[in-house]
Amino acid sequence: ILLATEMQEEDFQLFRRCKSPLILLDGWSERYPFNGVLINNQDSARRAVEYLIEKGHRDIGYIRGSFRIKAFCARELGYRQTLLEHDLPLNPDWTITVGTKTESSYVDMLAWLERGQALPTAFFADNDLMAFGVIRALKEKGIRVPEDVSIVGFDDLPYCTVSSPALTTILVHKRSMGWEAVRRLLTMMEEPSSCKFKIESCTDFVERDSVRQRTG
Repeated sequence: ILLATEMQEEDFQLFRRCKSPLILLDGWSERYPFNGVLINNQDSARRAVEYLIEKGHRDIGYIRGSFRIKAFCARELGYRQTLLEHDLPLNPDWTITVGTKTESSYVDMLAWLERGQALPTAFFADNDLMAFGVIRALKEKGIRVPEDVSIVGFDDLPYCTVSSPALTTILVHKRSMGWEAVRRLLTMMEEPSSCKFKIESCTDFVERDSVRQRTG
């Protein structure tokens, strides 16, 4: 089982002639026919943005991780597609690239806020760590979450329940993905000639306190 979360397409070349059964966990390859168990990233992002729209938000920004793993690219696609389907603006000024950790996202968001640009009413973030850093930067500038700006993360890290505000996010069933990878690997060992597959794990949306209903 190869944990492929941060692997890029060129990284998979090393494993293309692997003689033992191989399955990718939390990653996939467009070029090589590897078996895989991955997150349904695009549809999950769509659900998050749909939720913001349901809450009355029309100006929705995107907190974009600076290191573009495949999962982030799929989430960005889900974000963009949802806005286009609802005829909502894809304002490039509201796509803010930040570091993928809490501290770096805080620093990068603070720098963006220093430029004095107009804010959207809500953000979808590539992951929870980035969302935490962005919330800290917004608060430091006197911008209230969710009263002034709402935010949705991705991953449902344990800290989401104790952050202020508690973070609305996407729950990833990591343990179930691990179990499924093991089960599939055992099947591959027992039936070497079985066809290749990619299994997408669905997620759950977790509503907490970082999004408010938008009126007017």
